[in-house]
Amino acid sequence: MSESRTIAPVRVLPDEVANKIAAGEVVERPASVVKELVENALDAGATRVSVRLVAAGRRLIEVQDNGHGMTEQNALLAIERHATSKIRNAQDLDNIRSLGFRGEALASIASVSRFLLVTRREGDESATQLRVDGGILREVQQTGAPVGTRISVNRLYFNTPVRAKFLKGIATELGHCIDIVQRHALAHPGVAFQFVHNDRMLLDVPEHASLRDRVALIWGLAFARDMLDIAGEQNGFSFSGLAGLPGLNRSNRQHQFFFVNGRPVFNRSLQFGFEDAYRGLLTVGRHPVGVLTVSMNPRQVDVNIHPTKREIRFRDERAARDAVRDVTRQCLSVYQREHAEPVPRREVSQPAALVEEAAPPEAAAPSLPVTSVDSVPIPPMKVAASEPFELEHEREWDTGELPGFERAGAATAEQEAATEPLLPTGFFETVCDVRNAPLQVFDTYLIVPEESRLLIIDQHALHERLNYDALIAELGDTDYASQQLAVPVVFEAAPSQTELLESNLELFAEMGIEIEPFGGNTFQITAVCPLYAESKAPDVVYGVLDELAQGNLFDKENARADLLRIATRACKASVKAGDPLTSDERRSLLEGFKRLRPPYTCPHGRPIIVELTQRQMEKSFRRIQ
Repeated sequence: MSESRTIAPVRVLPDEVANKIAAGEVVERPASVVKELVENALDAGATRVSVRLVAAGRRLIEVQDNGHGMTEQNALLAIERHATSKIRNAQDLDNIRSLGFRGEALASIASVSRFLLVTRREGDESATQLRVDGGILREVQQTGAPVGTRISVNRLYFNTPVRAKFLKGIATELGHCIDIVQRHALAHPGVAFQFVHNDRMLLDVPEHASLRDRVALIWGLAFARDMLDIAGEQNGFSFSGLAGLPGLNRSNRQHQFFFVNGRPVFNRSLQFGFEDAYRGLLTVGRHPVGVLTVSMNPRQVDVNIHPTKREIRFRDERAARDAVRDVTRQCLSVYQREHAEPVPRREVSQPAALVEEAAPPEAAAPSLPVTSVDSVPIPPMKVAASEPFELEHEREWDTGELPGFERAGAATAEQEAATEPLLPTGFFETVCDVRNAPLQVFDTYLIVPEESRLLIIDQHALHERLNYDALIAELGDTDYASQQLAVPVVFEAAPSQTELLESNLELFAEMGIEIEPFGGNTFQITAVCPLYAESKAPDVVYGVLDELAQGNLFDKENARADLLRIATRACKASVKAGDPLTSDERRSLLEGFKRLRPPYTCPHGRPIIVELTQRQMEKSFRRIQ
């Protein structure tokens, strides 16, 4: 017999239970509280917003503003569920102009904390003070306070300790909180912002600071100088803001900020369109930086698709993507035309480990002028002519079965997985004598023809790999012993990463970079090991901080490989995609490639070479089945 089961009757949940359930969506972490309270302050017309945290918000989150304040009656309604002054009916959801509108934030926050609200309108003799503990109203009284509102959230999750266990460390949670304040500071010129943590001022943005000034205060003057103004209209979208020059890029998208009608948002169409504007200007794995404000008809965007209002949806996503791409690309093109200057030839530097004895003058190709890699002194390389010889593993190459390459070609081309990469030693000599420079296409790829295929080499990936191998050879088995600098290198860290940097000074010292605080968000590098060039050491620090901010930890066993990758990325001597190369430079890169050993990838894991076989081409042109 099947076991009978009693079905419980349907009942309405008590308010305190419903509020805690809502808090699970709204109050994900301390940063969620900061977001809701700052948005309420801005909706109240504040021109000054101050955020104070203790223990990254675990013990205290306090937001104070100089907005219009509330009466006692409105203050009591504000802590009720779904009470809001932003909308009146369903039609208002199609024309939202405020940051908040759901009316559930304060009730949700008060249900999982010890909550204090003090508010006063201009002209009122006294302020209203409300005290709520875990969703239960404990006190209503009159008190003295300036015009505006102050909300204190103490002991977040005190009555839901399981939620508190899911919080990350102090540095991580603090970084999320600062990120929220930074986004609003960038989105609202004309509003002053202060951010204090454990009685230490981490961010102080004046009321009349311009967008560029705000970028400089948050990320430093050098960052702001490498950004260009963006302005334009298309498809009903009006854009303004700043975008980084191609040389200013990052390994992730943490420095891309989009604001729609003043709201910090996440939207893939804006993100993809913005990055598409830089196509051909950045290498794979690098992302542009930008702060873009979009003004548009609010009826053309839906901001009510996510519980925290973070994501939005445009009525026409394609139009949004095309608009941000075209406006950004146009501004980049105008800047490049206006600032066009003769660019010095970028000469391919040759790793010392790859230098061979010079051939007799009559057989040697002209030596290549060299600009040394910043981190390793590299002498010029003399390329000797090589004698042709039979290609090893000829059957494997002819049939296209050689492992270790990605297949290139038309959609009909067969894709074969890579296993153990293996290149026959001297495989180029059968067809392409190194005295004949390979063809360069799109100022990015080198084309090497063979009897039954074409080999396509990424010049940037190859040169990065050569420099990487040179760094390894230069360091050998030496440690990261630092050398004191006569003049320290001063740099600025973002406020969101200041405490992260300070808590990892010992780690950086083990990596060969000794750093000392220099006041505020400024630090100085006092010593570096030979792995890094002095001028590029801050780039290495930024790269490590980005990895740490994403939760990637460095251990001593893997630190060497990780640091070499970061150091190579910071080295600006590698040729880039889009750099036209002389015949000597192309010849020299090809000679360097001949001496590589598997895997045939750059230090970041991207392939250096792909092949297009004769069989693939014949199938693409339907000469064979």
